[in-house]
Amino acid sequence: MSGREDRDRRPPIRGQAVTSQAPEASKRRGRRASYADFVRDIERLCRRDPGSRAALRAGLRRDLDHPRARPMHRLLTTRLPERCDDRTAQAHYTVASLIAAQPRHAFALDRGDDEDTAAEQDERVLQESGASAEGTTPSAATAPEADSLDVGLPDPTPYGTSFGAALGQAVTAKGTSMRLSAAESRVNLLTRQSLRGIHLHLPAAVNQVRATETPIDWGQLLADLVDWPHRSGRISRRWLQDFYRITARVDQG
Repeated sequence: MSGREDRDRRPPIRGQAVTSQAPEASKRRGRRASYADFVRDIERLCRRDPGSRAALRAGLRRDLDHPRARPMHRLLTTRLPERCDDRTAQAHYTVASLIAAQPRHAFALDRGDDEDTAAEQDERVLQESGASAEGTTPSAATAPEADSLDVGLPDPTPYGTSFGAALGQAVTAKGTSMRLSAAESRVNLLTRQSLRGIHLHLPAAVNQVRATETPIDWGQLLADLVDWPHRSGRISRRWLQDFYRITARVDQG
């Protein structure tokens, strides 16, 4: 055997795998940050513009080419990742529709929105009066949002809250909760679905979860829908494990 062949068969040096995984981990963090930005943008849009919220809600359970989805293109096209394929676009459209379909009280203006609105009004006054912004501190409208300052930094957790965990939390929710048998049937139904099926069955499941006031990690749900075509087995396993881990205390009680 030649020396070159001998070198080719040597095991990789420790640290090489870590180095090769670093770019992939960075990509995952970047994708998670973009998903979180998309969700915040859609929630803000739904709070501020009832008409846009209605247009997004009308696209529930519709594919990209359905006539009911046409008004969504104006609202979502510029918010999609560049050069994304149809499956990725469909995941974003579905999550935007699910967010928009929440009860109206879910979109109550919060303090951040009030501050943004005040800053935008101040900026318009400055522009209309011809005042120069030089030498002044940047307004809140032009300064980066606090939530965007951590983009690119390592996530404290590699994975958010799965929809399976949300179903489990709906079972253990105080007050109005979801029956364990109903939630278990729902999570088993979802995890058996094809890509088309998961988009069709999610709205009913989301309604059941939101009826218990259980929060949903929209960014993680978006990530799972984007990855469903090639990682549905792994995602399904995580949903099921998270669900049974949380509901185990119900069985024990």
